[in-house]
Amino acid sequence: MVRLFVYTILTVAAGLVLTLVLAQEPGYLLVSFGVYSFETSLFALLVAMLCLFVLWRLLMTLLSWINPLRLFKSGREWSNARAQKRRNRPVKSERERQEDLLFELSEVTSAESVSLIDLRKFWKRSAKAYLNNETVVLAYVEALLAISESDEAVSTIELCLQKNWFPSLVRKYGLVSLQVESKLAVKQMQHAEAWLDAHSSDAELLLTLGRLSLRNELWGKAREYFERSLRQSNGQEAFAELARLLLSLKEQEKSGEYLRMQTKLVSKSLADFPQPSFDKNLGL
Repeated sequence: MVRLFVYTILTVAAGLVLTLVLAQEPGYLLVSFGVYSFETSLFALLVAMLCLFVLWRLLMTLLSWINPLRLFKSGREWSNARAQKRRNRPVKSERERQEDLLFELSEVTSAESVSLIDLRKFWKRSAKAYLNNETVVLAYVEALLAISESDEAVSTIELCLQKNWFPSLVRKYGLVSLQVESKLAVKQMQHAEAWLDAHSSDAELLLTLGRLSLRNELWGKAREYFERSLRQSNGQEAFAELARLLLSLKEQEKSGEYLRMQTKLVSKSLADFPQPSFDKNLGL
């Protein structure tokens, strides 16, 4: 920078001197080439040469500052430093990445005026790779339900269950039907019955089908599915659903029978505390 300043001062000084000298005798220069000729005063020629010299020096100085090779080298060093930093960063476990993702989802959901577009952007950007993760998908479905996007929740569960069969999502599928319109509830029933081809013995699916039948007011189908679910697994929810349905159908005796069966099954897991007997005096 100092050198450029010095060159400028010298040029200005030289120009002043030449101006004074050539003012008395400017002279002239004639250049002829074929039919072309160029004529100028010696003073103008010298000024033009000085200007070109200054411009040349300025260009060289700028190129020395903006050296493409130097910039390329600096950029490569910066990229290498970033790559090295990434390599040195501790690799997170699958569980840690899942926890980070769930935390981010909770942050998105808790934001003011969160919309379906916000959740879709999050899902597309972060969670789509976790479509095979039961916990993450279930959390996303709960987030959709929290903003009353039950139709989107149904679609998400159906998409996930096409690739991975998760009992918790099958169960949620039936419960979500209480929050959707009747037309979609009918489609849910049809969709879930199509799953029977591959999961006819799945107690959770049969329980869900029983609940979807209730949602669509198909009482006979609901009873059948609950009974089939109980034949596969003595689930307490299936017992309770069937007992409540039978009670509503005014089949109190049958309802009581299923409640006694449930109590008997549960009692097997209880500690063996003494129980009252009508053959002895009851202690009060």
